[in-house]
Amino acid sequence: MERPVTLRDAALDDVASLVPIQQASPGAAPWTAADYESLLSADTTVCLLAEREDNDEPVGFVLARLAADEMEILNLAVAPAQRRRGLGRRLVAEALARGRARGVKQCWLEVRASNRTALEFYRALSFREHSRRRAYYRDPVEDAVVCVRQLTAAAGPLP
Repeated sequence: MERPVTLRDAALDDVASLVPIQQASPGAAPWTAADYESLLSADTTVCLLAEREDNDEPVGFVLARLAADEMEILNLAVAPAQRRRGLGRRLVAEALARGRARGVKQCWLEVRASNRTALEFYRALSFREHSRRRAYYRDPVEDAVVCVRQLTAAAGPLP
């Protein structure tokens, strides 16, 4: 039986919950607790934490930064036991909705060129490839695929 998951705004107290989820997600950006603390301290950050309703166990998060009328998804991670159940889609959809409510017109993100699963996931959410950043990633050195999604009403409904 599926256990319901709720989404809420993450706070500085949640940093200790974000890091283990990220570490269990090879495609997520490898950040330190200090990186999360810095971002969560900014009022231009949207960070949503997914928790199981029955025990408040953190099972996923999305973190995005807003600048003028744009946002950038910086990190997304879902606990292994919760994958392929629509949670990543829910997290991104809610982040996009919050961005749109704050006047955001487009959302950007980067994905490792070899991360086919993530590229397919974002394509399914109406992101399109915009460009590439050569040798953007390290360990190993790899290109980043820069993706964008329009958030205006004319671009259609959010996922």
